[in-house]
Amino acid sequence: MSKMLESKDIELDFLSDEEEIKPRLYGKYKIVIADDDEEVHTVTKMILKDFEFEGKTLEFIDAYNGKETKEVLLNNPNTAILFLDVVMEEQNSGLEVVEYLRKTLKNKMTRIILRTGQPGEAPEEKVIKEYDINDYRLKTEMTVTRLHTTMYSALRNYRDMLQIDKNRRGLEKIIETSANLFKHNTLDQFLSNILSQLSCFYQEDAEILYIREASTKLSNGFVTLDKSNITTIASATGKYTEYIGENIEDISELEYISRWIKEDLHESGKVHFIGKGFIIKNSGENNLNNYIFIEGDSELYDFNLINLFLTNYSVALNNYILNNMILNTQKEIITTLGEVVENHFEDTAGHVQRISEMMYKFALHNSFSSSEAEVLKIASTMHDIGKIAIPDAILKKRGKLTEDEFATIKEHTIFGNKILNKSELDILRIAAEIALNHHEKYNGTGYPNGLSREDIPLSSRMMAIIDVFDAMTHKRVYKEAISIEETLEYLKNQKGLHFDPKLVDIFIENLNDILIDV
Repeated sequence: MSKMLESKDIELDFLSDEEEIKPRLYGKYKIVIADDDEEVHTVTKMILKDFEFEGKTLEFIDAYNGKETKEVLLNNPNTAILFLDVVMEEQNSGLEVVEYLRKTLKNKMTRIILRTGQPGEAPEEKVIKEYDINDYRLKTEMTVTRLHTTMYSALRNYRDMLQIDKNRRGLEKIIETSANLFKHNTLDQFLSNILSQLSCFYQEDAEILYIREASTKLSNGFVTLDKSNITTIASATGKYTEYIGENIEDISELEYISRWIKEDLHESGKVHFIGKGFIIKNSGENNLNNYIFIEGDSELYDFNLINLFLTNYSVALNNYILNNMILNTQKEIITTLGEVVENHFEDTAGHVQRISEMMYKFALHNSFSSSEAEVLKIASTMHDIGKIAIPDAILKKRGKLTEDEFATIKEHTIFGNKILNKSELDILRIAAEIALNHHEKYNGTGYPNGLSREDIPLSSRMMAIIDVFDAMTHKRVYKEAISIEETLEYLKNQKGLHFDPKLVDIFIENLNDILIDV
């Protein structure tokens, strides 16, 4: 049992009956008093009842034994200070609480001030050395002045620990975000990712609005952010999502932001408070001004972390534009090659475009991501590139092909694969895979290698269905088009023979979404 505090040990000279006018306060620090002596609770709260630290007051939580203290700490992980008695129901109850807080709950933030009326039960040097506590005090030492200085020291330490932890988590998020910035297929996805990451740097929900100053289309293969030279809302969260794609000048409630942007007198990278929130201007190497507006009180945000994040973001945006430029150039070259082959055969007009669009939709319905589906879309345009090695006399023959001529036609799969498989680009390796295998059949009777079932790459099993569907529903030099209904009946009849049964079902079930009119 702890020694009872006596009135001579404390001074209550700060107490007054006069009501003071308080400044605006921002929250409270949780203080847990763990002691089996009720008078200790009363006196501690009396001394500290008007205590403030950096605009925050105190919230007291009482516990009278080790078990209660553990429950309180479990339910209040944001406890700032624990005033802990060493001896409660057991001689070492307080020390067990220390072990529980630090090791079981893994709470390194809460500051522990050990107080004892029986120093012989827990010698100061031994306890300080062996237990993770922050201060050791005899109860007879706790005068008003000593208790106040102890509080200031502990709360400063707690505040700094929180800030370090917050910065650590923020920096971890910046590193994580930087690693994921380029996993997005479109600019809108990229910007949405930027906005979602900003939520790491404030404590309450806020409305976020991303504005970009678009440019006219640039020459020499550069990627443009927009087709018209207007300040457009590119991505948004909360109530501003309804304005995505609109010119900010056309939105009356954002007129004050539009006017601020037009002034163009603001330094890049600086935070400016305007209206209901703050706005940051970023000028990238692409000479486009980007503006991020965030609605909310300034006190909610850590601007140092936001500025660090936006520095990374600015570099990433420039790299993203360059990367997209390269990818789009690759896509243009691949698509153009596919169309060159198609245009050589007048009877297949539109086939490549239809195939690629259907492949994209079909891939989405087979659980491919949008970026993976985009790769399949582009790669599929090259499926018949090997036909450039086939004589026109055979390809454009209007009558029935001889066995030798059909054997020559089959070789277009091998020629296509040889043309494409030397590249190290993933998109061309997939194109080579499709070119080689899109005439294989599920039952192993296809060509060129007689593969069957799952030995045929999934991309090629998908292409087999799309290629046959499009060929049957469109006129060719050697045949007339047939109806969609007849074609679907053929696909059903060929389940397990020519086509993967599961893929046929998925294709037919989602035909309205997959089918395009070109």
